[in-house]
Amino acid sequence: MVLIILSLRSDISILINVQSNHKKYFWQNAIGEIMEFSLEERIFNTICIFAFFAMLIEAPYNYLMGFEELAWLCCVCMVFIAGLYHLSKVKRKSSIAITLFCIASNLTFIYCYFYNSGIFGPNLLLFTLSFFIIITIIPKTQYKFWVPINMLVVLSVLMIEYYWPTLAPILYLNSLVKTIDFAVTYIVSTILIFLSIRYMRRNYDHERLSVEQRNREIEAQKDEILLQKAELEYLNREKDRLLSIVAHDVRMPLSSIQGYLEILNSIGLEEEEKQLIEGQLLQITRDTSEMLMNLLSWSKTQLKGSNVRLSALDVNEALQGWLKIEHTIAVKKGVRLRMLTAGQLYVMADHDMLQLVIRNLVSNAIKFTPKGGEVIISTRYRAGDGLILISDTGIGITPEKQERLFQLNASATYGTNNEKGIGLGLLLCKEFTEKQQGRIWFETEVNKGSIFYVSLKLEAV
Repeated sequence: MVLIILSLRSDISILINVQSNHKKYFWQNAIGEIMEFSLEERIFNTICIFAFFAMLIEAPYNYLMGFEELAWLCCVCMVFIAGLYHLSKVKRKSSIAITLFCIASNLTFIYCYFYNSGIFGPNLLLFTLSFFIIITIIPKTQYKFWVPINMLVVLSVLMIEYYWPTLAPILYLNSLVKTIDFAVTYIVSTILIFLSIRYMRRNYDHERLSVEQRNREIEAQKDEILLQKAELEYLNREKDRLLSIVAHDVRMPLSSIQGYLEILNSIGLEEEEKQLIEGQLLQITRDTSEMLMNLLSWSKTQLKGSNVRLSALDVNEALQGWLKIEHTIAVKKGVRLRMLTAGQLYVMADHDMLQLVIRNLVSNAIKFTPKGGEVIISTRYRAGDGLILISDTGIGITPEKQERLFQLNASATYGTNNEKGIGLGLLLCKEFTEKQQGRIWFETEVNKGSIFYVSLKLEAV
């Protein structure tokens, strides 16, 4: 008896130990993966495993107790249960296996009832266990069939024994054997019921947590989709505004050039008048050219992305070549443009991208600095990075504009001499700087000026 209980406890400890990942994987593989097998199929496979070990214990026990026929019946049941497990787990014919299990359970109960002492044996307890197992593995739609069958079988064998008591002889040699038989039957029944309910509850908790996790993921996806939708709607509005501004600003210089040529063709102009108009046309054309360059660069990054080729770049030497046009513009406007460099500075950068960034920042500084002001481009080392500073003594940036300075903000902007822009240059500066693994930020004070910082990694030594 002690050996039987210890064996059961050993089997149970192996089956319910979920602390080890290896054992958990082995058990999941034995009863079927959650994503492949339904809950009823996994419960049935589990019960087949439990029942097989129960029969493995009952067979020698019945033989030792003198119930040789029951011992052989347990051996037959072991083979039968193994076949049902193979049919369900391997062949994936669970409905057939479950039906055969239900039929065999009722037939086995009838045989055991009349063989082992009838109502004076533990048979009703075993049949209650069998009925519990049946209702846990069959679909709910079959309850209306198997529940009446169970009641009919129990009432029938009771009535048969009542009228023909000799069909169910009492086999117990003494009260000790009867007590042991009832105790073992109770222990086996209780353990199987406990393990079945425990397994179902654990699966229910697992599936409930899985559903809750999926719901949280769906909510997170929903929030992300709504956020993306809002961003897309905002970007679409800004792009529409951008296109309308571009269409207007491209048409305006062409119309001006056409009008100027028509005037030259029809009437003569004084030299002073010609210079004035040509200067205005040059400014308009320059603004439009800058706008189109930024627009094309931005469109390229949006449609195709950008291929960043980082290499060691001598910043001070590059600045000398990049700012020739900006220097001419500054002189013409009456703004002083200076460079202050701290010796050689080599950073890891993409030549074309960094050129666009610096020229945009310097052009903005000149645009928003009045006549007589100053724009300074300087370089320095800072915390292992290379810094490029563009400072000016211009009009500064108002607090309401600072919040959206590096965002797509399609709107016409005007410098101190009515130089026109569309609010795209700083967005490009931020995107291109970050693509080069750098940072960009600014400091500003209204009516006193601004400083823009571009930080890039130094050349790897």
